[in-house]
Formats: sequence, structure tokens, C-alpha cells
Amino acid sequence: MTALQSTSAGTPADPIPLDLGRTSAGFGLAFTLGQLLVMICMTVFVLPHAGSPSDPALDRGHRVLDAADLYRAGNYAFMISGTLLLGFLGAVQLRLRRVDGSGVLATTAVVSGTLLVLIWPLGGLLHDVALETARSGADVRILAGWDAVAPFSLAFSALPRTFFIGALLLGLRAAGAPTRLVGTGVVCLVLGVVGSATLVSGALFPVLALGTLAFELWVGALAWHWWRRPLPETAP
Repeated sequence: MTALQSTSAGTPADPIPLDLGRTSAGFGLAFTLGQLLVMICMTVFVLPHAGSPSDPALDRGHRVLDAADLYRAGNYAFMISGTLLLGFLGAVQLRLRRVDGSGVLATTAVVSGTLLVLIWPLGGLLHDVALETARSGADVRILAGWDAVAPFSLAFSALPRTFFIGALLLGLRAAGAPTRLVGTGVVCLVLGVVGSATLVSGALFPVLALGTLAFELWVGALAWHWWRRPLPETAP
């Protein structure tokens, strides 16, 4: 009886296998899909309420304030989709440590990626503060000026994005990644560097917007590449 009980009750259940690296790569795919979806929804349902940039500031301010709930919902969705990149940093750290034992590339990518996640969605938070300021009785014309917080925060985030992409490119080359993936990453890096100068000249905003879209698609392509090719259990 004692031997039978110890045999039946003492055998631990087999742990459920969990590929955390692949799960983290899935967050990269979710980031790309979420950002694209939010961008489309904001363009179609939210931003038209502000009118044209050439309209009087008072008219634009009233329009934005009238659609404040839509803007807050859009900003929140934007912050959620942007934060999904944090989950992808696990796969970034794992992959880069496989090709660079010193940890330099992994540290650079994780730190710059964290800054990117913080700075970019912060624009939505600051816009919410402006909405609350206008609702409290301040001059609604402030909302016309606060429209600039989105491109400025995006331009600022392009600076750490440059280090993020650069570290990934070095790791991808060391790992023998497909040439197309590396080449498009270089294009994203160049567009980000040029687009960051939107902080100096608003005329460069189209380059910034194009570089941002290219970066989102590139992260999705990289995440798909890693998701389809899981790492072995032990490093070579």
C-alpha cells in the first residue's frame, strides 16, 4: 500500500513546454498590427474633427474640445499599442545575446527600445493634459498649439529608435539574416535620422511619418522572421 501510494502520488506532472522567445516575438507582431490599426482609426474617425491647420486657432480649439472623448479614447488606444513593444524586447535581448556574448548589443537595444516605448506614447498623455486644461476653463486656443505634441514626441522618439535599429542590424548581420531584412532596416534607420530633424523644421515631417510607418512594418517583418524560426534550447 505504501509503495503504491508513493508511486502514484510522488511522480510530478511534466511541465508544460513554453517557448518564451516565440511568445515575445508575437508581441512584435501585435505591436505592428496594433499601431497600424490605431493609425487608421485615428486618421478616419478622430483627426478630421480638428479641421485644417490653416483654420483659426479658436475654431480648431472648439472642434477638438467638442471631440475630446474621441481624442482621449484614441490616445489611450495609441498608448496601449505602443506599449506592446515592451513585450518584444525580450526576444530582442535573447537573440542579440546569442550573437554577442559581451551583451553590448542587447543592452543598447533594450535600453533604447524602452526609451522609445516611453517617449512615443507620452505624446498622447500630454495631449490628454491639454484637453483637461481646456475643459477646466482655459483658452481653447491652447488645443490648436498642442497638436504639435504628436509630431514633436514622435521626432524625439526617432533618436533612440536609431540606436534600437542599429543594434538590431548589427545582430542580424552577425546571425546571417536575410539581406532584404537587413537592407530595409538600413532604410528605416536613415529615414529616422532625417525625420528626427522635424524638431528643427516642420517641413521634414513627411519623412518622419514615412520612417515611422516603415519602422512599424520592419518590426513586424523581424518579429515574423523570429517567430517562424525559434532558437534551439542551447546556444551553439
